[in-house]
Parts: sequence; C-alpha cells; structure tokens
Amino acid sequence: MALTQQGLNNLKTTLQNKFSSKLPEELLTVLATAYVDSGNDIAEATTKMRQSEEYKKTFSGNLNPDGVTVKYSESEYLNIVDAYKRKIESLGVNAELIMTSDRQQTLIQNVVSPDEFGTRLSALYNQVVTSIPQVKEFYKTNFDRDLTDVEILASAIDPKVGQDIISGAIGARDVLAQRIVRAEIGGQALAAGFDISQSQAEALRQMGISGQQAGQAFQQAGQIASVAARQGRQQGQTQAEAAIEIVEGLSGQEAEQRRLEKLLAQQQSESSAELGAARTRAGAVTGLTEQ
Repeated sequence: MALTQQGLNNLKTTLQNKFSSKLPEELLTVLATAYVDSGNDIAEATTKMRQSEEYKKTFSGNLNPDGVTVKYSESEYLNIVDAYKRKIESLGVNAELIMTSDRQQTLIQNVVSPDEFGTRLSALYNQVVTSIPQVKEFYKTNFDRDLTDVEILASAIDPKVGQDIISGAIGARDVLAQRIVRAEIGGQALAAGFDISQSQAEALRQMGISGQQAGQAFQQAGQIASVAARQGRQQGQTQAEAAIEIVEGLSGQEAEQRRLEKLLAQQQSESSAELGAARTRAGAVTGLTEQ
C-alpha cells in the first residue's frame, strides 16, 4: 500500500534515527521506498540503498568489490571524512577545496585512516614551509602573482587548486580555512563594537564576505545603526542583529538595501551632514558619504 506524504515523512524520520547518521534527503527517500517495497525488511532495504547511484555519489569508495558489503558503516564513513577535513583545516586551508569527491573516494577505497592522512599532510607541510620564500619568488617572476603561504600550501596539496589560483578562478579568500574566515569576520565585528555569534559570522562567510570586507562593512554599520537607534528602528533587535542586517545590505542583499535607502533618506532631515549611499555599478550600497 502506498504511503501518504505524511506517512513517508514519518518513516524517513524513523529510518534516519535508526541509521544514527545524517543521510541526504535523496538517499533517505531511496531507503524509505525500498523499506516499504521489501515489506519492512531493513536489511534488504539497506542493501538496495547501498546499490543505488545516489549512494555511490554520497558514500563514494565505500562499497567493496562485491557491490554489497561496505568498508564502513554510514556513520563511520561520515565521521572519517569529517576527520579528513579537520586535518586539512588545521593547516589553515579550506577543506572543501581539497576534499574533492575523487580524493575522498581514493582515501576511503585505500582505507587511509585520518591519522595517516594527517601524517602525510604534516610531512608535506614541513617540506613546503622550508621553501616558501623560493616558491613565492618563482610565482612572482613567472606569473606576476604574490601568493600567500596558505595558497602555496594548497597548491602543493592539490595541483589542480594551484592551477585555479594562478588562473584567478580561486582567490586568496577562497583558499583560507572556513574557521579562519569566520574568526576574521567575528574579530572585525568586535573591533567595531558588535559581539556576533559564530553562526552569524558563518552566515556572512557563506554570503562571500571576507574579513577585510567585514571590517569596512561593520564600521559603516556602526554609523548607520546609530541613526536607526535615534529613529527607534531597532525595536526587538540586539545591536549585533541590527548590525548583521546592515552588513547584509551593504553586501548587496536587496531587501536590506531598500531598508538602508529609506533609513538614510530620513536621516537627511535630522542632521546637518547629509548622508548618502555610495553605490557600485551594479547598484549595491557600499558605504556612506558625507556631502
């Protein structure tokens, strides 16, 4: 008998808890469908799920050559991949750039433990760090590029990343470990007088804001927030929440741009200094100018 949508959702929740690992929605649907088709046989449903194309993409390299058994449980697999990424991030490099699907598959297929992977990275780091001055000179001479230490290390770990750095497809900010960018954003906010949470810093990072951009935006947010406070427009908001909204507007979020434009227009009648929004060619609000 076919399940209702509510019944399917309830079954997915049950199966997710049974697996004790966060399965992607697409894979969970495959598992739930197989579970119903098999007459509620979880072992058969699991086998069918593991033989699906979606499983091969999500848990690449985990199937043994027999196509039935696996090297790790799904929970173990996700924990191992997460540990790989932490090893990369510990060097200051963005793990999402390095831990590609192909590299993940190769490491899993060869049963490389996170500790072994970390040892390999450390050996490479020690080799690279001693030659960084010469490498920087090489890139400057041959490509007219001033690379950061992290860019050089990322290039050594993955030559494809190195090619993208040279071509300009990847910038210095993209190479930095996410935790470093979050810390830079949080530090710049604090320097401007706003104590934001890690989740708020992460949201800004995902918008593409760098530490440097955050510093400029939070300084401007301080000026705008003081205007908003005088006009009573921060009711129900903390200073940090108001600043986050302003920074989003300064970074091109359409709804917040409109809010800023209205706020700044009203300020003109309140101050001897006329405040206006400087715009990029794309129309994004980028700052305040005193005319």
